[in-house]
Amino acid sequence: MSLLHAGLLAACVALFLATALRQLDLPGLYYDEALDLAPMLDILRGAPTPLLRGIGVTIGGYTYPVMLMDYMGSLNGYVTLPFMLALGPGVAAARLSPILFSAITIVLAYAIARAWFGQTAGLFTALLLAVSPSFIWFSRQGITVTSIMTVFSLGSWLLLDRWQRLGNDGHYQRAAGHPRLILLAAGLLLGLGLWAKIIFLWWIALLGVMGLVWIVTRQRAVTHAVTRAPGAAPWVASGFLIGAAPFLYFNLAGLAQGQTPATFDLLFRSLFEPTQYGIDNRNLLANLDKRLQDFAVFLNGSYFWFLAPVPYGNVYAVPAFVASVVAGSALAFRRREWRKWLALIACVAAYLPISAFTVSDLWATHFFLLFPLPQMAVAVAAVWLAQAVARRITRAGGVRFALLSGALALGLVALPLSRDLWVNQQYHEQLAIMGGSGRFSDAVYKLAAYLDAEGIAQPVALDWGIEKNVRVLTGDRVRPVELFGFSAEADDAFLQRAQEMLADRSRRYIVLWDQFAVYNRRLVFTQIAESMGREVVETFIAHERSGLPVYVVLQAR
Repeated sequence: MSLLHAGLLAACVALFLATALRQLDLPGLYYDEALDLAPMLDILRGAPTPLLRGIGVTIGGYTYPVMLMDYMGSLNGYVTLPFMLALGPGVAAARLSPILFSAITIVLAYAIARAWFGQTAGLFTALLLAVSPSFIWFSRQGITVTSIMTVFSLGSWLLLDRWQRLGNDGHYQRAAGHPRLILLAAGLLLGLGLWAKIIFLWWIALLGVMGLVWIVTRQRAVTHAVTRAPGAAPWVASGFLIGAAPFLYFNLAGLAQGQTPATFDLLFRSLFEPTQYGIDNRNLLANLDKRLQDFAVFLNGSYFWFLAPVPYGNVYAVPAFVASVVAGSALAFRRREWRKWLALIACVAAYLPISAFTVSDLWATHFFLLFPLPQMAVAVAAVWLAQAVARRITRAGGVRFALLSGALALGLVALPLSRDLWVNQQYHEQLAIMGGSGRFSDAVYKLAAYLDAEGIAQPVALDWGIEKNVRVLTGDRVRPVELFGFSAEADDAFLQRAQEMLADRSRRYIVLWDQFAVYNRRLVFTQIAESMGREVVETFIAHERSGLPVYVVLQAR
């Protein structure tokens, strides 16, 4: 890489960081952001950590969790632990970690685009990714997104591509040990990705799509694959087993304890019955239609309803992508990279039906794993079209041609690029005014500060969305006890526990205001308290900046 290209790549990363780090504490720290950090608080205190299904790994007398949910590992918590040690628990540590991995993703996106389509395409891929609203705002908050997965996906892609090139250019035999280490590392990243989150299976499937395109479009590909695969497979598999070891251990340990392997059971049940969020995977057409809608939201960046009164979106994003697929496909078969272009577009197309299968719900956040493929498609098409026009304008080569084609490519992406910048600016301006909405608002900071200052160490959270983020924001000095039950109506267990809690007149209870409540238990709780001769009063209200109440602290006197 030349010094100029290194500088331009650094500028892309700097552009991303300038937007991603701005107003880092806004919106408020959301419950899901703190979900995988709460167990790390126990580790920092040396306290026993709750273990999913009672399964963990014991090292030095301490048992560490391996899975956060049946389909999500504890990896994200562990990679954030150094940030928590350096900065202390809080919003900075929670958000700097995913932002760092997304910055690395930009570099990896440049590297793979450069390897496949050239330096200019690599730079434009990095630039378009750096300003993508979905990439920036999902990275900032990490809501149901584990941004380190893109480091694993692109890293494995780069390594496998490097291994392929070693075989093709004749260096394979002269570097006997090197290719095996590359394959081992690629497998390791694939295994770690699976441990991070079960949806990483979709990326492994996309690697299969790339391989299938290679085999179908190259006469020697089958022979080449048959010749090299037997030697490569054990190394990839070994690395994969190492990376996925915590995930595999969780399921095997459950089996040894007489339980059904939880993740595999979840996958199997999702084939034949609705998920816990009500998604029926047998309803393929409806789910595919939802994925198409989510893909459009993913491209235009309009997912973020909690950042502004009306979500902003890049109206040029979807047309630019569609036009790029058409133009790039028309130009591809005149170029030697046509197979790579076909593989790129096939992966994007395959991701839609593949990701229509879920063990949870169909969220636009699941498209995070697809980064930077759409941006790469737009970048490559723009560069190819610009080069075709530049050749008609000038016969000169070298620097003159590079500058002209680069300027033309920049002009081609200027409209969607500038709109992305505008969308990001609008979100930041609205955040400065609103501070986020409801459960995403900065009212959570007021709540945490009040509980901490008053020394209320164990309030009762009567709704979802309170406990984990309050724990992280107070450094575990406030540890709310969750009491609501995951059901539409309060069950008998809630009624019994509420009566037990009410025996302590000094205890405080936290609810969400009606319009923000997930499991609204305030009325039932008040009725129970009054039946015991108690009066429920409000002792503190945390408002969002609009003036709407969000969190209400109660006491039954």
